Amino acid sequence: MLSFLFLLLASQSCTKKETEAKPDENQTLGGISKITGSIPGSCKQVCLVANQNKYVGAVGLVMRNGDLLVTYKLTTPNVFLTEVYLDIFTNMAQLQAAGKLGSAGVVPTKFEVSKTWTAADRATTYTATIPKAYVDQLSSDCYFVATHAVLSNGEKAWGGLCTDAGEGVAQDVAKQFANSAGAGYFEFCKTDCAPGIVYTYAWEDRQANGNDSDYNDLVVQSTIAKSATELKVNFTLVARGATFDHKVRFRIPKTGIAGIFGSTSYTQDANFYYVTVFESTKAALPGPGGFANTTSQPPCVPFVRREVVMTLNNAFSYNSAKPFEPYITVFNSGNATAGTGYDLYIHEVSNRDTWTAANGKSYPNGILIPLDWRWPLEGVNITGPYPRFTSITDGFTPNWAGAPVDPSKTFDKAICQ
Repeated sequence: MLSFLFLLLASQSCTKKETEAKPDENQTLGGISKITGSIPGSCKQVCLVANQNKYVGAVGLVMRNGDLLVTYKLTTPNVFLTEVYLDIFTNMAQLQAAGKLGSAGVVPTKFEVSKTWTAADRATTYTATIPKAYVDQLSSDCYFVATHAVLSNGEKAWGGLCTDAGEGVAQDVAKQFANSAGAGYFEFCKTDCAPGIVYTYAWEDRQANGNDSDYNDLVVQSTIAKSATELKVNFTLVARGATFDHKVRFRIPKTGIAGIFGSTSYTQDANFYYVTVFESTKAALPGPGGFANTTSQPPCVPFVRREVVMTLNNAFSYNSAKPFEPYITVFNSGNATAGTGYDLYIHEVSNRDTWTAANGKSYPNGILIPLDWRWPLEGVNITGPYPRFTSITDGFTPNWAGAPVDPSKTFDKAICQ
């Protein structure tokens, strides 16, 4: 991760609308893709793109006491901020009525927040605050954010979703201001900063037999939020109790998906996208022998979070019971870059992939827990803390997960705090 430093410059010149604050360092880090460098404290992060395809930095957002804090961070060497302009809105008519968008394009100099620097300031980071009162007047939990920056090399950059392209990066074409080449915006929802855990996915990663039934070979927790224009999924890699390596992926129907941002890669067939979130769980969550967060003793290996955003059109059909199908690709070589792996889906979602225990009974490889779950410690059979867990042969009791009967046999997140 790139380091983050706020430059306190006494000679900065500000407009009367400018305010400045530092993001809350205790907020969960999120919105990180292979393109953007991290901004500590941000719960959503997008690209800062100049000349329509040149990645020059990132924009990070966080809510604090109802205020919206927006941080610009340049990553291009020897390039500095000279002007920034920032505003939020819910529709184009709102901007047009305020004179911020006309037939000739968007007018960032009329945005609500602005700031300028001198050449001597050499500013590379800046955090502005949009006050709670201004946020609340939108009367919406989701709204659009326009972040513009003028750079010391004369380039003009805009914040928004982006992805790798043949020449640099490609912006989200669905969110561009009319008659303003390269001038984009992005969506932000208040739930981006307080999503809560919606699902936990856990796997036994041996394909046919030989598993130890602790269901901590890989544990991934997830949140999901849908707006009118986006489906946003946060994946948090929290535990690894395996010698094998894995890729974390999901499958989703193609119809209605206009773009995919934040994934490391994806493939497709006639009906589905197959999206890779983590290329190697061993690399993302390292620990002795590949084991992380499966014992009762510290240190905790920091959790790793990644956000995947899918932009949508009117053809998209949302199934809240099964918004996508998570799965892992397992590499028994212990290296996700070596050889061919096998896929293991989640039983409750995809009704597939089982293994057979020594007692001859069939169990799912992947399980779904619809809450923030305490997974068993290394070598602890899941039926110890969760005695209602049963085999598929015995009917696989639904709603088996709840408070563990013996919490000492499960991982306590408190050691990570």
